[in-house]
Amino acid sequence: MVNSENFARRTVHKYLQIIRSKRKKMGWKKTLSLFFLMCAMGTILFVYFCGSNFCSFHQDITTIIPQTVIPEPESMTAYKNGRLPFNEFEDNELDRNPSVNLDEDVIVFLHIQKTGGTTFGRHLVKNMDLESPCKCYRKKKRCDCYSKKKTIWLFSRYSTGWICGLHADWTELTTCVEQAMNKKEKSVRSRIYHYITILRDPVKRYLSEWKHVQRGATWKTARLFCNGRSASRDEIAPCYNGTDWSDVTLDEFLDCKDNLARNRQTRMLANLTLINCYNTTGFDVQKRDKIMLESAKENLLNMEYFGLTEFQSYTQKLFEHTFKLKFVAEFSQLPVTHSDRTQITEVQKAKILEQNKLDIDLYQFAKDLFLQRVRKMKMSEGDDTILGDYADSKDIFDDSVDIEDNEDDNDEDYI
Repeated sequence: MVNSENFARRTVHKYLQIIRSKRKKMGWKKTLSLFFLMCAMGTILFVYFCGSNFCSFHQDITTIIPQTVIPEPESMTAYKNGRLPFNEFEDNELDRNPSVNLDEDVIVFLHIQKTGGTTFGRHLVKNMDLESPCKCYRKKKRCDCYSKKKTIWLFSRYSTGWICGLHADWTELTTCVEQAMNKKEKSVRSRIYHYITILRDPVKRYLSEWKHVQRGATWKTARLFCNGRSASRDEIAPCYNGTDWSDVTLDEFLDCKDNLARNRQTRMLANLTLINCYNTTGFDVQKRDKIMLESAKENLLNMEYFGLTEFQSYTQKLFEHTFKLKFVAEFSQLPVTHSDRTQITEVQKAKILEQNKLDIDLYQFAKDLFLQRVRKMKMSEGDDTILGDYADSKDIFDDSVDIEDNEDDNDEDYI
């Protein structure tokens, strides 16, 4: 694949060849003049290809025009412009090849609300091409996912249920899964846990959660367990009185300061013990946010696999490539009709971005990592076609439905 770095090198090499061939004939004064002329031309080409704001010769991102999308250094600016920031990853961070033995190992699905995790979770129990696939039954919520050795290979809502808590986060799962699996299998044994998750565009996820809550969802039985206890009402005050928050307006949803929809993906992927869990006293807000964001990025980077809602096909293929497992049917991306789009004011847009700035930073990091992993996968499989433009011209506030979502499937039925 041709990139701007190779182009620049070839251009400089060509200029030097010209200078060498003409040097004896022209004399040093003319040679020097030609050299400065070539430098000027090189500067013009550099500005032309790199633009006025930011340039990088990052081979995995920048390709020659028209595919070139210059990375932007700041996540929020990049997000608003449909671009990605610049990230350098090691080869072993891009090409994850865990040795998975489903007779011994366990895939742990960290399911974040409104990311398309319900659809992905169903793929895991109903769409896997395995020698011993999960057995699902009519009128039964959960499936039996046993290996040939009768060990449980999948820890998820549709297999084990919410035995570590409703939509348990990274902090809850990592302190609970081992004990929960021992109890579930009624045996103590050595296991390797492979954590996976699905992320979604933060604005679309936030608006989707608002609509879900508006229809009556609460997740009020979530434990929010950290450092040996659940969060208190003083730490996380409820946003509503009564049984649920049905018919909540977007402004009301935005105005609740303890709304767990804010930066939900960052919080659920971070090690919350690093920031004293849900107790915010004694912590500078910016320092707390920084620690939580960096922890979420580190945990995501160390996961064997994660997918993105917006890239269903690549999400499937990357899972198959990573774990050397296959799905029976192809993943599908719903066509967006815009018929259910919410009309959002400029003030509301600004609040949504501000309240989800950590999730936006995390998602930009995740999207870059995901697409670089896909590129690495394609190259390893001999596919040298261009992955695609990193520019995204979609309206970030268009919350039209783009994923399958069964609203009648109550999360709390799986506890």
